[in-house]
Amino acid sequence: MDIYKLFFQMARQQPGKLAFVFKGETIDFSHALVRVNQIGHTLEKLGLKRGEKLAIWLPNCPLYIMAYLATFGLGATAIPIDIMATRDEVVRILNHGEASILITNRAPEIKDYVPSLRYIISDLDKFLNSEKTPLPGIRDEEDTAVIIYTSGTTGQQKGVMLTYKNLGFPIMTLDYFDIKPDCILCAVPFSHEAGSLHTLFQASMGSTLVILERFIPGKFLKYIERYKADLVFAPPAIIEALLKTTEIEKASLKSLKWIAPFGAPCHPRVFQAFIERFPHINIITGYGLTESAAPNVILPIDAPLEKRIKKGILGKPAPWVEVKVVDDKGNELPTGKIGEILLKGPFVMKGYYNEPGLTEEVLRDGWLYTGDLGYLDEDGYLYIAGRKKDVIITGGLNVYANEVEFIISEHPKVAEVAVIATPDKLRGELVKAIVSLKENCSAQEIINYCRRRLASYKVPRVIEFRKELPKTASGKIKKAELK
Repeated sequence: MDIYKLFFQMARQQPGKLAFVFKGETIDFSHALVRVNQIGHTLEKLGLKRGEKLAIWLPNCPLYIMAYLATFGLGATAIPIDIMATRDEVVRILNHGEASILITNRAPEIKDYVPSLRYIISDLDKFLNSEKTPLPGIRDEEDTAVIIYTSGTTGQQKGVMLTYKNLGFPIMTLDYFDIKPDCILCAVPFSHEAGSLHTLFQASMGSTLVILERFIPGKFLKYIERYKADLVFAPPAIIEALLKTTEIEKASLKSLKWIAPFGAPCHPRVFQAFIERFPHINIITGYGLTESAAPNVILPIDAPLEKRIKKGILGKPAPWVEVKVVDDKGNELPTGKIGEILLKGPFVMKGYYNEPGLTEEVLRDGWLYTGDLGYLDEDGYLYIAGRKKDVIITGGLNVYANEVEFIISEHPKVAEVAVIATPDKLRGELVKAIVSLKENCSAQEIINYCRRRLASYKVPRVIEFRKELPKTASGKIKKAELK
């Protein structure tokens, strides 16, 4: 999919429609196109071309999406970076991804630590080229459009390579299930797959993006009504927070057609409460990984209520999505039996950047081994039953336990550590570390140690000390006995 050319055509078709709303200011499609072209020509002058990587380390803002579009307009590759990432995490990503240019509103002294990095652009206006002519677009749909970094279960970050072809499928899936928004309230980080997804909506459907820097319940509700947003992507924690606000009693949310709690399973009680309060709004659950250019599975709008409120319900796959559930030996399981969820189709990632071994572990015979446990019912609906991988989902964001364990284990006073999830009403799960010590150490000292080395959402909220941790005969920690 040539995303830039779609955006170019959309800007020509509806030049006066709002493309962005941010901090009370607006940018229409016509002016957004001019800006994207200027950014693209500036990056081109700085050497960004096919095969080169542009890293983006910004909070949610119009520039984030326009930088995506400019990169796509050059047929280059974007590397989004979580704004909450620490300096060390950013350096690791830039080095592994071999980024040549970084756009950021921060100015950390990192250039000397990243040999591939030629430019750090912290004030784009100083670089901005006045050239407004169209950008060339992509040459080959199999070229890598984005490398999205997810933390590995060994503490190693993996760069998921999605091609321009891959990026066409999320929109195809949502379009197939008749989700065609005119205005989207953006409250999830653009540094995750949401960035490319919102860019796709804007380019292919002409959606207006109303951007929030951070989630504030009252402001969130006010913006939906003020700008007549009809779609919101929000993890279940946001939905629950909305239901607890006093402002919700006065809100009508007449314009809102869909709310999509992607990123974590949505509890049936949240469905029930939201449906009762806003019967006109469709809650759309779905499923997919960054590795599969999510979403791949969507709960149809016409699904019966008994299905919609069933625990673990995800939805049905799009026609081009193959799904099967297998046991530990790879044998396909019958309906109702829990096993690992496998996905197959042209939407599956190219692989992990510069990690052929890790790629081979998850891509086998054309199937993506998701590491998630689930089952299919007799009607073809997919359900989630748990996670084979050791993942903690807090506020819709994934935290891999071994990444946190890797950091804590480096503390000089720590002997052993196991990181698990602990339930939380607001965030779904919190990160909990169970630690045995070499010498006396406070919980706050460990938390502070983590804060200097991990993004804030990955830092343990609960620390428990034990004299020793239970182990198997082979010396592995028995996490099941720690919960």
